[in-house]
Amino acid sequence: MARLAPQGDHPDLFLNDFEFCAFAESPSRTCRLAFVPGRILYFDFFPIPLAWRNRAAENVEGSLWSEEKQMIYRPQICVVAAILFFLLPAGVRAQACRVTPSSVKLGYTIRLTCPRDVASAKMGERIVPLFPQPDGSAFGLMPVSVNEKLGVHPIQFLSAEKKLLFTAKAIVLKTYFPSQDVTLSPSIEALHSTTEDIHLLVAFRDTVSDERFWKDPLAPPVSGCMTSPFGVKRLHNGKPTGEYHSGVDQRTPEGEPIRAVAAGTVKFAQKFNVLGNAIGMDHGQGLETIYLHMEKLAVEKGARVDKGTILGYAGETGRANGPHLHWALYANGVHVNPAQWVKLTPCPRERKQR
Repeated sequence: MARLAPQGDHPDLFLNDFEFCAFAESPSRTCRLAFVPGRILYFDFFPIPLAWRNRAAENVEGSLWSEEKQMIYRPQICVVAAILFFLLPAGVRAQACRVTPSSVKLGYTIRLTCPRDVASAKMGERIVPLFPQPDGSAFGLMPVSVNEKLGVHPIQFLSAEKKLLFTAKAIVLKTYFPSQDVTLSPSIEALHSTTEDIHLLVAFRDTVSDERFWKDPLAPPVSGCMTSPFGVKRLHNGKPTGEYHSGVDQRTPEGEPIRAVAAGTVKFAQKFNVLGNAIGMDHGQGLETIYLHMEKLAVEKGARVDKGTILGYAGETGRANGPHLHWALYANGVHVNPAQWVKLTPCPRERKQR
């Protein structure tokens, strides 16, 4: 689809050919128009309200609406595009939502930026909120879980009254996750989460706060290389667990400071059976992080901290086979890949001695 030269204050007018008329059909020409305003992307793919059709037809001499093909026909070269654009209501001409990136790997996060009247977005069965931003836009995070179906996914953008405002699409790409075997002692492998631990973590995951504290870019919590990436299929002592690695592990000597990746509020700071000494942070508007296996905690529940604040010190508490940091990122309650948000360097592979 080619972009027409900006039309004054309306640079978002598009046509799907370098000419005003996209297709020539003898004895007439067919104008198939495409706009950015979201609800009307292509006349032949999206239904157009009757009032808008009539309004366009009345103002373009010789034009005719084709119900079958959802197009406006005109027997002469079409000059309708700019006229129709300015005839449409201002709300319809508003800029459509941006989906970034539009092609994603499993475990990635899609950023949604929309006009302010968009309150939520739906992809499949998942609905996420969008929040008003200082620049007048609405912004939200759509997580793509590791179990998401591959292929094209429609995204619907809804008003506060659940009315459909815009549509877009995202493509979920095939993603390779390797397997990784972790050796654990019998006593460590036997550790399991208590009912109280599970309830606390579920409540943390499912809570989304309105105020945004985080800003791009996030910062890695430690400087060590990555020993285990997000998404690997975990084996314990050679036996499949049926689980994937929900965060990343970074090589971290015992006692090394662990810092907040972004500003936010400490929602819990306590010891768990499996997670060890752990901290959960709410960064606002759907973004959360957790930091596990610490030797010592340095902040308390309820503390407001800045990016880079020391949260605790690395250790090997809980289900761990040595000092390291496991940390994880949630987008609207779904584990997502931290490597999309911060630069992480994999540790060099150890060469096998012959």
